[in-house]
Amino acid sequence: MHNKAKSTRGTISLLTAACLAAVLPGHSAAQAETTTPESIKGFAESTFNSPVFSQIQSNFQRQNRSVIESVNDAVVAQAKAMLPRAKVLGERLRYGNHAVVSNDGETMIGWMIQLTGATPPERRELLGKLNALAAQNIPEALTFEGFAAEYGLFGVPQNLAQALQFYQAAAARNYQPAIYNLAVAAAYGKGSRPDINIALGYLARASALAPDASYRVCGFAAFLSYRAGDSAQASRYAQSCWSGLAAIPRALYDERVPVPQRVTLLRESIATGIDDGYPLLAKVTHDAGADPQYLACKYMLVDRYRHNLNGNTLRQDAISCYQQTGNIPADPKEALIRYNTVVPGIVGFVPTEVRSLEKERVSNHFHYAWSVPYLPFRQQDVDLFAPFVSHTRQ
Repeated sequence: MHNKAKSTRGTISLLTAACLAAVLPGHSAAQAETTTPESIKGFAESTFNSPVFSQIQSNFQRQNRSVIESVNDAVVAQAKAMLPRAKVLGERLRYGNHAVVSNDGETMIGWMIQLTGATPPERRELLGKLNALAAQNIPEALTFEGFAAEYGLFGVPQNLAQALQFYQAAAARNYQPAIYNLAVAAAYGKGSRPDINIALGYLARASALAPDASYRVCGFAAFLSYRAGDSAQASRYAQSCWSGLAAIPRALYDERVPVPQRVTLLRESIATGIDDGYPLLAKVTHDAGADPQYLACKYMLVDRYRHNLNGNTLRQDAISCYQQTGNIPADPKEALIRYNTVVPGIVGFVPTEVRSLEKERVSNHFHYAWSVPYLPFRQQDVDLFAPFVSHTRQ
């Protein structure tokens, strides 16, 4: 009864205007505005008891009942099914949206992610779904099949030739991850001799399709362009690209970057697994001219001794390099003090820096040379697939 009374009061408040028009025909808005409490004494009672008001109230009640009755268990279940699942929302918040070309592309990538933590029965079901879609030439599924075949994942036999065929089929449909994988294959000579120009052609296609939030496309393109001697193209790819591979052209070609930052960038490039940064550290510090830290001597010897620190002539090389700098005081006493400071500093720096760079390289698990099952393929994605790839990768 209480709810019914509350509902009736709500209906009354909504229908007052309608009732005025129905019960008092001919009354204008101007007349209603000048009405006083005395002039409408007893009006409310007569209005709410009138047949017109009863009919209006009855109509609204009937509509409300119709809406309530239509909300059955099936409708509720359908509404719930249309809402994103909490797990899917969590994965999207963590992994972000991906480069897809199919309507259900995100769903397929969700299956790929689920595979890494699925039970054997769940894994068989997910693999079956992806395999069936690959048979229909769906690019996302084709690329995953290629990734699984390349590294021999989840019970799929390792077969590089077949993997490249899958990538080619997906790339024909302008699917960015597949195009990127073909660039990696061309650059590293997977299935054929390495060809940097073919790789750059694929990377140009991939870059034109969409930004890649994991910076794999721009980073690899910037690095290969540098390797090809195209400084303009390397700089273009490296712009706003926070990849360790893009650090090299940023360090070499951007004149606004100070020497300490160039050193930092080249150290980041070494952490990716490429060796170019070692001689480049010696070059950029040498080109910068004399400095109080003698970085040119230090990094020249880091490059020289990075392969073997045992049984060397590091002290003699440090003395020779220091003497060749020309930065020696004329005063013998001051020269001796500087010699006794600088040479031990160089000798101590070289093995420390060599080991530090090795440690950074070992701790970097981004795996820049990997093919990818999808893009963007960030560190958390790498971590998901690393246990499977590390056991099968040759």
